[in-house]
Amino acid sequence: MGKLAVEINEARVEPGTLKLWWLGQAGFAFKTVSGLVVYVDPYLSDSAKRLHGFRRLSLTPLEAEETKVDLVVLTHEHTDHLDPDALPVIAAKNPNCVFAAPSGCNDGLDTAGIAAKRRLLLEPGKSVAFRGVTVHGTPADHLPHSPTALALALDLEGVKVMVSGDSSWRPDFFAPLYRLGLDVVIPCINGGFGNMGHTDAARLVGEAGAPIAIPCHFWTFAEQGAGDPMGFLNACLREAPKVQAMLLEPGECLTVTARTGKND
Repeated sequence: MGKLAVEINEARVEPGTLKLWWLGQAGFAFKTVSGLVVYVDPYLSDSAKRLHGFRRLSLTPLEAEETKVDLVVLTHEHTDHLDPDALPVIAAKNPNCVFAAPSGCNDGLDTAGIAAKRRLLLEPGKSVAFRGVTVHGTPADHLPHSPTALALALDLEGVKVMVSGDSSWRPDFFAPLYRLGLDVVIPCINGGFGNMGHTDAARLVGEAGAPIAIPCHFWTFAEQGAGDPMGFLNACLREAPKVQAMLLEPGECLTVTARTGKND
């Protein structure tokens, strides 16, 4: 078992905190105080090369065969979010794992062999609960690429994390998530396929009210757009000067404390 898999498995989470790890691209792993492990959009293979010719330029820090996970949350059906090579392996290795996703993911979940009884439907304006975790959905603007794509806020046993998924900057769509009292906001910054670039992502950070911001969705494929993480940090200095905007290495852990935003 690889280093990151061991680290996640052995991590202990203190009350009032959450541990998170960037898995590269738009993928994150979260571990709650009760030991629940949640993935969001884990892209752990090189399936985009096989299907679309998009070569992976950064290695995954975690192999699908190593995963131990209770809940997988998907924002939409694209290959780098609903990984058609990794998902069947995750499902087989974790027979009790549940998969929460919008309706546009149904075909991909069917192909991955994930039975309907293992699924939770995510819808805009609605919330879904699973073992102390609540997932709140709101529309993302990823048209025309994915009509059912969502932005999400996860209440992970008291620590609240927003993930934009793939979307343009849409304050009108995102406002219901802002009002939940976020601790961390995770925007995409690649600036291609209708998604936010680093400047609009920094504007989102300024609106969201979370004390911590972590960009994602950059430098995995040359074809996905430039993505400028340093530009994001600099833009946050202008648009959200009170927010601690930071970059994580793939596989790096961050411990977040609810409301205060303290981290190590």
